[in-house]
Amino acid sequence: MNAHPRTIVVIGAGYVGLVTAAGLAAAGHRIRLVERAPGRLATLRAGRIPLHEDGLQAVFDAAVVEGRLEILDTPPTEAPDLVLICVGTPIDNDGVSDLNQLRSALVDVGPLVADGTTLVIRSTLPVGMTRMIATEARVPTARTFTNPEFLRQGTALDDFRTPSRAVVGRFADADPDALAVVVDTLVPASVPTLVVDVAEAEIIKNGANAFLALKLSFTNELAGLCERYGADADIVLDGIGRDPRIGSTYLRPSFGFGGSCLPKELRTVAAAGEQVGLPMHVTQAVSEANASHQRRFVERIAGAAGGLQGRRVAVLGLAFKAGTDDIRSSPAMNVVRLLSEAGAAVVAHDPEASANAARELPGLSIAATPLEAMRGADVAVIATEWPVYRDLDWAAAMEAMAHAVVVDGRRLLDPVLMTALGFDHRALGSPDPRPVVSERAG
Repeated sequence: MNAHPRTIVVIGAGYVGLVTAAGLAAAGHRIRLVERAPGRLATLRAGRIPLHEDGLQAVFDAAVVEGRLEILDTPPTEAPDLVLICVGTPIDNDGVSDLNQLRSALVDVGPLVADGTTLVIRSTLPVGMTRMIATEARVPTARTFTNPEFLRQGTALDDFRTPSRAVVGRFADADPDALAVVVDTLVPASVPTLVVDVAEAEIIKNGANAFLALKLSFTNELAGLCERYGADADIVLDGIGRDPRIGSTYLRPSFGFGGSCLPKELRTVAAAGEQVGLPMHVTQAVSEANASHQRRFVERIAGAAGGLQGRRVAVLGLAFKAGTDDIRSSPAMNVVRLLSEAGAAVVAHDPEASANAARELPGLSIAATPLEAMRGADVAVIATEWPVYRDLDWAAAMEAMAHAVVVDGRRLLDPVLMTALGFDHRALGSPDPRPVVSERAG
């Protein structure tokens, strides 16, 4: 973001749109954020952002107070310097994308683009879709670009300000002056920038997330191997991650990945291959492995509790990861479903995602505090790596629980401390401390 201040219209006030709008406003640009959904629009106009993301509310507030961020329900009539499309592109289980929001946005900004405004699509599109949608909407390809985002929930503002790289997709007839404005406005100084064909940009975006899902799934399979052979996953993965060809990122075992991106991009890549007759065997296997890791985790909980029927299980964490209230494709939520289907009485807690979880699972019992969730529990499950659970008064938790059993699905807790307190502590990626019993008193 090296440019002089520009006027930018951002379409869509979801996760990507809000971070993009707030980040650009903080960089000194004048932002007009357009949102049509009545509930979200009302929340924004009341001065609140409708999601949890560290630091975003403060940046949003400052931009509004300083007059650099305006909330609208329709695009302005006067032409801005750039229009950014940041609407959702959800997919179904077969990997088919719903592009209705994108089509609607392109209709809304059609007059602006026709008048010469440069268009940038930041929404994630399936492979081949940018070219198709540009033809369908009859947008001028010389001034149409893509700029896929690589934001991580929980650190999105930092990722926006200092990305590891920037990708700009362009058509063959791209206007060099328009391209220069896009890069100058959206890419921070000194950030490596790849200017590529729109299809290449699509594959980079979808392929990057699919590859991260692959790395996570293989990490989880190795963690299972460590459990069976009496090895410690932290030691094993540290040894693997020291190889510079592999690296240590995303080598932390869990019982599955989730969120709005990784599962979606996996299905998108698989569907793209299917459309051209190319089987994507590895991609499809990753999705299957992710589901199996969640089932295996529930089996481990059952082993620790001596069965699930009638057992009270405290699930600590519902968001798909710490630092967000997002429960989309959350492995924690799926584990809650599996536990309930097996006859367990589940009481859950999450410091940010409880309201979203209650809307998705109306019958779920949600506690106001972690200790309340664990009161009378036969087993407690660490399902999301929130620091509040690591820092909990576990001595008090032991007093509250019916049985001092903890299954740590995020390797969040100190096993030495937990054992010293008297807990039967079982961490994913480590062997059980003693043989699993089939029956438990009470």
